[in-house]
Amino acid sequence: MGFLQRHVNARSIRALLWVAGLAALLAATGGWVLPAQPYPAPWAWISFIGMCIVDDFLLGSKEDARWSEVPKITLLAAIIVFRRHPEVTLLVAVVAAPIGSLLKGQSWSTQLTATAQWTLAAVFGAFTFRLVGFGDTPHFLVATGALMAVYYALGPVLSARLEATLTGTDFRSAFASHRRLAISMLVAGALLALAWRTSWLEPAALKVADGALVTVAGIFAGFIFGGRASRVLAPGAPVPVRPLVAAGAALIISEFTPGPLPWLLPLGLAVAAGIWAVWRQIYPIACGALGAYCNEVVRAANGGRMPVEGHNVLAAVNSRATTYVLSGPHTNFAWLDDRFSLPPPFPGIASAGDILIAIGMACFVAMLMLRRPAAAAPGEATGDDADLEDIRGNEAAAA
Repeated sequence: MGFLQRHVNARSIRALLWVAGLAALLAATGGWVLPAQPYPAPWAWISFIGMCIVDDFLLGSKEDARWSEVPKITLLAAIIVFRRHPEVTLLVAVVAAPIGSLLKGQSWSTQLTATAQWTLAAVFGAFTFRLVGFGDTPHFLVATGALMAVYYALGPVLSARLEATLTGTDFRSAFASHRRLAISMLVAGALLALAWRTSWLEPAALKVADGALVTVAGIFAGFIFGGRASRVLAPGAPVPVRPLVAAGAALIISEFTPGPLPWLLPLGLAVAAGIWAVWRQIYPIACGALGAYCNEVVRAANGGRMPVEGHNVLAAVNSRATTYVLSGPHTNFAWLDDRFSLPPPFPGIASAGDILIAIGMACFVAMLMLRRPAAAAPGEATGDDADLEDIRGNEAAAA
């Protein structure tokens, strides 16, 4: 009887969430979508779709989970960034949720649950932000605090309730795991929104968005070829995490230092990463390191600034005059400058180094999804008969 009661409750809570999500979607469609004008920069919401998918892929529920989780950082940032266009936030949630859940290999019911929960967070979060108002700094700060409270309730709290009901576990234990670092993640989402709307931080935010879209391409490739999301962060990943974090911190610091360090430090790190990747035979990282090396070499040869082809492109980045310079007949290594136009709807141009970095990142993510971690293989309860046969064959050979 107790099992039957839990089963009925599990079906009921998901059904209620689906109905609530559908109602919120219909209300937002009538109030925001139908009267809205087309958003002028489609690359912005496409970037947030990619960032939400990556956020959920790395920090969300696992591939075998029956419950869902909202993106820890990026969906809250989208609500703030598109505060004048809540229909864009709704579009981001409705598109990114099912795609992210599908790429993790989750069941159709979990995909529906994720879509409903993300829709509720987007609609009620945007409604709260607009209800409080954001016309001046005090109202903006209060609106951000109210948004965080709503997002927390529809994120960690709701996900913990779903997990507890669907798995028959205690709510307190489930909530203890979901609330871990939740406040820090909400603050990070607000900071991401600030970076997206701040001119001197915008280049870094755009690089994060570009990296997210490339990562999604790698996730999609890994999914197509039968990769698994759980293997990306499984034990035995061929990347030293601490040196990678240290290198990222050094790159951030180098952006605020004078003299040759803004290009000299990335150049040195690219050389070190390339040597290490070739030594370990991790060729996607070697490809990305080669791309970074090409970018920094052309910057070093042109006074620390990246040459750009075309007056119109340079005018679009004139607020970053210390970063870019117009390419001309006296440009050194001109064939490595920013000269390849990106396809619509993405703005701007890319260099040969950027292309190598994108290829390396996408291939590396796909490689992680397709790998078979030696440390996890004997106990990996995945149901993959091929993996089990490989293990048995190796044991027989050893005997």
